[in-house]
Amino acid sequence: MFKILLPIDFSESTDNACQYALKLAAAAPEAQLLLLHCFQDYLADSDPVLPSATDLTPSEVITEKVLHLNQTEAQQQLEALYRRITEEAHLHGTKIKTERSFINGFPEDEIPAQAKRYKPSLVIMGTKGHTDLSRSLFGTITTKVLGELNAPLLTVPQEYRGGPIRKVLYATDFDKADAAAIEAVLQLLQPFRASAYCVHISTDDQEHDREKLLALQEKIRENLPADNIQFVLLEGDGVAQTLQDFVQQEDVNLIAITSRERNLLDSILHPSLAKKLVLTAEVPLLIFYSDVEK
Repeated sequence: MFKILLPIDFSESTDNACQYALKLAAAAPEAQLLLLHCFQDYLADSDPVLPSATDLTPSEVITEKVLHLNQTEAQQQLEALYRRITEEAHLHGTKIKTERSFINGFPEDEIPAQAKRYKPSLVIMGTKGHTDLSRSLFGTITTKVLGELNAPLLTVPQEYRGGPIRKVLYATDFDKADAAAIEAVLQLLQPFRASAYCVHISTDDQEHDREKLLALQEKIRENLPADNIQFVLLEGDGVAQTLQDFVQQEDVNLIAITSRERNLLDSILHPSLAKKLVLTAEVPLLIFYSDVEK
């Protein structure tokens, strides 16, 4: 069963991520989609014990009313989004089981907790522009969330309006987890009948890199027919830019990578391929996490 967990905040980037999630779910039999909103009003006191109405001052009464209205509005937004997504799936003739969950709590706590309970095949998050990403995706809250997720994470740029997945690029740096990640990518893409490129950017010893790529190719084809995957060695000084040039040249719809930086705060302090691609890629990015060394 293909299960998608989609944290939402009712922004434009979230709406785009919902549309992308529907396309993915529509291609998979018995798909499930969970819309998750974590409500935390930062005007609220951290103390969960609420005073009685008689103990409140007039200003506190007003604050409580505002907080209640904010929560009610968020619940109504979630319900409206749930109904719209359900209706869109029905209109397109797809059998997607859609659920919604409204949780009171901090996103950095609740998203990993819900992921453990729901056990999704994939977590999808909408991303915004470069400025917003610096504050949100790589901010404290989301950094903690990403560091605790065990499922692959797929980020969808706010401006992305691409169609069905037809071509996928997996960027390899010869990590020990590459074979498992590539198999997972091919399994994920099976309903789409997409083709894939396994690409390495050679910046130094091309002959040595070619041997490594050939070894990876043989390992993959031991376990899978893999007729729909090509192994490509590219030259370039800038890995992220070379990959994106290839994406445009081949009309790739999705980039997949393996990252050993489960705490993506490292990506801010020490710029990495994962950070550069998320910040600049114009197509969705699928991130697998590796706990093993190269």
